[in-house]
Amino acid sequence: MKNVLILGADVSKGYCDFVLLDAQKNVQEERFRLDDTKQGHAQLCHQLKQWKKEHKAARILLVAESTGGYEDNWLRVVNTKSVKDFAEAYRINAKLIFHEYQSQGRSSIDDGVSALTIAEHVAKNLEKFAPTQQAKDTAYKPARSLITHRVSLEQNCTRHKNALLKLMYQYLPSLEAIRPEGWPTYWLEMLAQYGGRKSILMAAKKGFKKLRRVPKGKAEEVIDALTNGIDMKETPDAVVFAIQSQAKTILYLQQQIRSAEQYIIAQAPVDPQQVELLRSIKGMGPITPVVLLCFIEDVNRFEDAKSMAAFFGVQPRIKTSGDGGYKPRMSKQGAPIVRRELYLLAFRSISTEPYLKSIYAEARAKGMSHDAALGKLMHKLVRIIFGILKHRKPFDAGIDQLNQKDNRPKKNTQNTEKAPHAQRFQNPSAQAPVSKKQRKQRKKDHAPQAVGVSESAGSS
Repeated sequence: MKNVLILGADVSKGYCDFVLLDAQKNVQEERFRLDDTKQGHAQLCHQLKQWKKEHKAARILLVAESTGGYEDNWLRVVNTKSVKDFAEAYRINAKLIFHEYQSQGRSSIDDGVSALTIAEHVAKNLEKFAPTQQAKDTAYKPARSLITHRVSLEQNCTRHKNALLKLMYQYLPSLEAIRPEGWPTYWLEMLAQYGGRKSILMAAKKGFKKLRRVPKGKAEEVIDALTNGIDMKETPDAVVFAIQSQAKTILYLQQQIRSAEQYIIAQAPVDPQQVELLRSIKGMGPITPVVLLCFIEDVNRFEDAKSMAAFFGVQPRIKTSGDGGYKPRMSKQGAPIVRRELYLLAFRSISTEPYLKSIYAEARAKGMSHDAALGKLMHKLVRIIFGILKHRKPFDAGIDQLNQKDNRPKKNTQNTEKAPHAQRFQNPSAQAPVSKKQRKQRKKDHAPQAVGVSESAGSS
């Protein structure tokens, strides 16, 4: 692979540092920096063409650490007409580079060292960087950006609700005791308009005429709570302002969330038929299938359901070493937004979909915690979603149950070689300085052997 060059790129806001290596990890161009401007991109194209000519390179790999979007401008440079025939762009997971730092034992790291480390990692694993794995901007990327924004709005809204909850508990505890679930709009509008005990009580006595869709009897419930509760007689003006501000902010964020969801549903480049197929799972709702499809893109790019589960990080991962025992845990690789949607879907499905509820109940009966059982349900949902999209058929619990039966022809287990035993060259020794746990295990394993030896000696 002497005709391959690797350009490691450490991206910062507004600029990028580069180091060029060959396939043998020899530095061909020392660290240099370019600004993230039109001139900087043009200079990078010029350098790529010059290196191709100078080194007679068939491929030049531009590899940048994934930084959440700052690297996109640089990776798009390879789409320029003059370099796209030989230049390739790749995005690499930051965790891999972190472990590369550790393996190299680097005591100090700067932008140049980071770019060099990225290039060295690629040179060591060059066979994994094929043109089919190039970083490409798909039609789904703008929709995913809006989905990320929606999640940010929801998280921000939750923070404001928690802050308002604390204010209510401190200054209006009687109202907090009767607050409806889900923070309905009329309740937030009540707090936004009035804010304090006195104003809310007066409005309640008038029947909340300025508020919309107040449930019947709610005004009387508020009057009773404020009259007989332990609230301060006068809510401090500063607290009234804080309550009103928090309520207005929550109302605004909720409106923004609804607008974002409507835009995602209307504009995301997904197949409406696939959306309807996924909605055959009870609890899916209108937005969840669109979000999932924006990250799945084409189901045919996954070999099977197992590979799709691994791609989104919901498959179990088990690690054992020495005497330590490790429980299986979710790998949590891939897009966290997908796992978030799957978690919420799993949570809803245990009250809406009887078949999935039974899987959750079975897991709980085996001693799994609530979150562990939901994790198992998330994995099941990925497999169901893969089957729905692959075969283009709505969800059917009966079909899923039949698929769980292994109808493949059984392998002939006769005359098959067993895997070699780890201690085939030496029997476990009682003199080895092993741990207490391992010593007990060795004694336990040795006891039946000792009995067998004594019995055979007696019979002779």
